[in-house]
Amino acid sequence: GTNQTNAPVTKTDGANVDPEKQKEELFKRLADLVKAAPVMLFMKGTPSDPQCGFSRQMVGILRENSVKYGFFNILADDEVRQGLKEFAEWPTYPQLWIDGELVGGLDIIKEEMGNNEDFFKPYAVGGTADAAA
Repeated sequence: GTNQTNAPVTKTDGANVDPEKQKEELFKRLADLVKAAPVMLFMKGTPSDPQCGFSRQMVGILRENSVKYGFFNILADDEVRQGLKEFAEWPTYPQLWIDGELVGGLDIIKEEMGNNEDFFKPYAVGGTADAAA
């Protein structure tokens, strides 16, 4: 038919798609994404409507510490959800990234804060990020 060009291309279509290249592209995108904000939270849902208890707790901790953060709803993007696990070598969500480095999940964040109550201070609204550098 003449409409063929308008047919949505599924990922399984076209044997010319190189999965290695695809992965490379995805990892490049993820590398930018984890640096989208100094503190980046990859969570299930959104801060105003978390879709899992751990994500909700993580949002609570960030809020209590007045942390300015960006977030990404992994439920909205399956490619990111699957890819980030591999990219981060971390199988679960939420994931908290600071300055492009994975800090970890909720347990690790709680542990970090237990060891250092000023853990988030450099990233708090009104805090001075420069002092920590």
